[in-house]
Amino acid sequence: MKERVLSLIFITISSFYLFAQKDSVNIYQIEYERTLTIEEGKRPFIGVYELNKFVELNKSIYTKKSKLKTTEVVTTDEDDDSRFTFTPTGKNISTLFKDYNKGAFYSKHEVAYKYFVVKDSLNIFNWSIQNNTKEILGFKCQLATMDFRGRKYEAWFTPDLPVGGPYKYDGLPGMILELKSIDNFISFKPIGIKNTKVKLAVLENPFDTKGALTWQDHKDLYKKKAIELLSYRANENSRGVVSSRGGIELYIDEDDKEYNDALNKYHKKFSKN
Repeated sequence: MKERVLSLIFITISSFYLFAQKDSVNIYQIEYERTLTIEEGKRPFIGVYELNKFVELNKSIYTKKSKLKTTEVVTTDEDDDSRFTFTPTGKNISTLFKDYNKGAFYSKHEVAYKYFVVKDSLNIFNWSIQNNTKEILGFKCQLATMDFRGRKYEAWFTPDLPVGGPYKYDGLPGMILELKSIDNFISFKPIGIKNTKVKLAVLENPFDTKGALTWQDHKDLYKKKAIELLSYRANENSRGVVSSRGGIELYIDEDDKEYNDALNKYHKKFSKN
């Protein structure tokens, strides 16, 4: 009888422990310094961004940090026993949400002064893992390289942290801590890493995904508007507007015949004037 009572007590304690384990989530918070060098020789744009990887939920949120108003996903007290919330600010322009269970991520892109939610795949990165290693913030990291949407990249990742990375960059067997494009247009360096555990709460996609564009939809729409702007004239003395082919990523391919034909037509028209 005594053994049965002890067994019941053990089962009860074990059940409570398992429930407690399920009632909390591990979160890795990584702060990155992002540098954009749009024009060589000009002052770069530097900002601080935060990646929050929710390990058990298999999701992450990347957003720009604000000095005026907090956009932090996690708020902890001294006992690290708090609930997490995500309160989007503005229009989520600088936010990126990854759902690893669905193999997708969501962000906002601008086309002709309007912002659209774009759904993209997490299986789009063609990394080549190299043998080079180095230490970053106490973590042993390995080098990986890839070509991605118009740029060549080098990244340093560590398998000692969960899968993830800043902005869209992902797809390596560990966390990307450092990344830069070979042309120095964009780079990320980690400022700090924090691991905490908080009470479980639902983490919803902060974007309205109804009517979300695919990446190809976004490219097609951007090209359409870019061609229209070539013919736009605010008055009889003005010329059309030549759009950039992209930003961090290439929106209009260099060999896109439709856009190149329209651009050549534009240059011929105004070279005569």
